[in-house]
Amino acid sequence: MSPRSIYVISGYLSLIIGVLATLCIFKMALMYYGIALAIMGFLVSGINIFLNAKHEFEAEKFPKGYLGMFLSSLPVIFLMLIIFKFRPS
Repeated sequence: MSPRSIYVISGYLSLIIGVLATLCIFKMALMYYGIALAIMGFLVSGINIFLNAKHEFEAEKFPKGYLGMFLSSLPVIFLMLIIFKFRPS
């Protein structure tokens, strides 16, 4: 596989994983899956951002990995908010 095809696949995969991880926020029973998806999303987004930085693909100004990273971080931020808000004083 060429780096360009890995870059494109990892971009779309990071978006899909990020959306799935974000959707897991709405039910607390799915938070474990959301955190697991967030970790996978971080890895795939990191690959996408790294490939864009290394090979400088000029087709896009803004790689999809950044949006995938943001979406994947939402379950982690939500869980931290829940832990800090409801912890006993």
